[in-house]
Parts: sequence; structure tokens; C-alpha cells
Amino acid sequence: MTTTTIGDGSKFTMLLMQYGIFLAIVGTGGVAYHSWESDLMHIMYAGVGCFASISVCALLSASRKEVPVMIGVHLALVLIALFNIVFFMQAVKASTVPHHFDRLVLFAVMGGGSSLALSRAFTVKPKSKRLMD
Repeated sequence: MTTTTIGDGSKFTMLLMQYGIFLAIVGTGGVAYHSWESDLMHIMYAGVGCFASISVCALLSASRKEVPVMIGVHLALVLIALFNIVFFMQAVKASTVPHHFDRLVLFAVMGGGSSLALSRAFTVKPKSKRLMD
């Protein structure tokens, strides 16, 4: 008989929560820097939306059941990689317009944080252990 146990996912869950909070703070800080201009609110919405989606993955990875943990872990890895691509694409786009330098910095910080989170996520993600009876 084969059973599966999941390694402790608390480090991965904490990483996801820290990453989500980082994105929400940076996005909100970017809008606050511009005195809450309505045409820049999408930056805050992106940060808070990323926080919400990563939080769902963190909740799934915090459970002790195999299927939700694996869904949460793998979905989080895909989302972090996707956010990484989007933030760096936005940084490149902002770099072509001289008066968007502040957006370039903001997206570069978010992309850098995403790169760091992705590299750290691979080292702390819980691993499945197959046990034979």
C-alpha cells in the first residue's frame, strides 16, 4: 500500500504571504506617491489583486491535505512566474517614455521582488514524500 505525506508547508506559506503583502504595499505606495491620481489607480489594483490571488494559494498550501497543498504550491509558482513576466514587460514599456521613469522604477521593484520570491519559492516549497507499507 502506498500513502503520500506532504512536507511542512509553513515556510512556503509564509513566503507567499510576505510576497503578497510586498506587492500590495508597493502598488499602493506607487499610487500614494502620485497623490492618488485616478489614472494610476490600476497600479494599486494590480498590487492588491496579486496579493489576493497569492493569498488564496497560501491558504491552499497551508492545509494539510495533499491535493489542496499541491494545487496551492503549483498555482503559486505559475502566478509568481507570470507576475514576473508582466512586471518586467511593463518596466520595459515604461522605459520607452521619459516621463514614466517613476513607473519604470515601480515595475522594476515589483519585478525584482517577484524574481526573488520565485527563486526562494523553489527552495522552500513542500515536497511530496511517498511511503511504502
